[in-house]
Amino acid sequence: MLLGIFSDTHLGFGDDARYEEAFDRFDESINFFKEKNVDYILHAGDLFDHAIPTQEVWHKTMKCFNKNSSKLTTLTKSYLEKKFDVEVRGIPIIAIHGTHEFRGKDFSNALAVLEEANCLLHLHAGNVKLSKNGEEVYIHGMGGVPEKHAKLVLQKYSPKPIDGKTNLLLVHQSFKEFLPFDDESIASLSLSDLPDGFDLIIDGHLHWTNEQNVEGKRFLLTGSTIFTQMKKLESKKGKGCFLFDTETKKLDFFPFKNQRKLFYEKIKFNNVQPEEVILAVNQKLSEIFSNEFEMIPLIRFKLVGTLAKGFSGKDVKLELPLDKAIFSVTKKFESALFKRQIDNLKELQKEKKGVIEMGITILEKNVEDANLVIDTRRLFDLLSNDEIDKAQNILLKN
Repeated sequence: MLLGIFSDTHLGFGDDARYEEAFDRFDESINFFKEKNVDYILHAGDLFDHAIPTQEVWHKTMKCFNKNSSKLTTLTKSYLEKKFDVEVRGIPIIAIHGTHEFRGKDFSNALAVLEEANCLLHLHAGNVKLSKNGEEVYIHGMGGVPEKHAKLVLQKYSPKPIDGKTNLLLVHQSFKEFLPFDDESIASLSLSDLPDGFDLIIDGHLHWTNEQNVEGKRFLLTGSTIFTQMKKLESKKGKGCFLFDTETKKLDFFPFKNQRKLFYEKIKFNNVQPEEVILAVNQKLSEIFSNEFEMIPLIRFKLVGTLAKGFSGKDVKLELPLDKAIFSVTKKFESALFKRQIDNLKELQKEKKGVIEMGITILEKNVEDANLVIDTRRLFDLLSNDEIDKAQNILLKN
């Protein structure tokens, strides 16, 4: 059996050329899987960029799925010890939701909608049996959950491979081994927490590719199909998708034919004039633009160090050729005037909490102080969606 694997397509991302690119890469992946005659397709989360896609994103998404429309295949998935039959059109796609699609249990997520439209099978905390010519392969999956709860959720799910069969596990979480610091709000899982006995564990969420064998566990980080954050690790290897042969256990990576190039340039300075920074940046740009590109490249400049006395980052006025590249520029120049702001930024980076997570943390503290035992995430989702009556019922039960 031949399986196609990809992840983090982030349909709906961006408001520049990358908005269309996300849909193009999705189409390219499906077309590639068709050409290779794969039997099933696995998607490891963050199919969409937003939990509630706009009508325009839904429209373009359905156009993509309609290109994978032919016969219906009936698959049976398990969830909470129950069985459900799901019909999927074309080459059957099995997908878990990512952190971008995560919603509380009181609300439907986007993948559940796609499952109702027979576009894919949405797998979470269960498994599905795939069959071909007498061969059986089991796909297990746990959709993305808030990082601080991921370890506990995985322990409760506790997926077990089916004896004598090929078993793959899909997850969508951060792992401590891939992050620069230890913070459970960013990652509560380590690779050692993953269950034994699976032929391949596939993880989405982090946008660069990586393959490891840890304590006998074969682990694949799929990476994303497009650049969203311009991270250094993403600049080292192109975007693409994978094929996995369930008989030989061979895993192959196939880069996309046409894709953007990402240049990540960190330049350090010591007690320099603003003009020296501008000169160094322009020299790097000249080097980059000496090449030809089919698609305008992504360029991220990280400028760090110190400026001469009396100058700040505001004095470094770069004139970037916005028609030739998509830029991201970070200026972290230390000076007495900006030391407090830089310290605050470092604290925020250490915290790594979005507005929603901060709100949930505050609510959790209030719930603790009130000696209540409730699902705080569910309560927060209900309150943020104006479901006041449901939230009140939860509180009254305590």
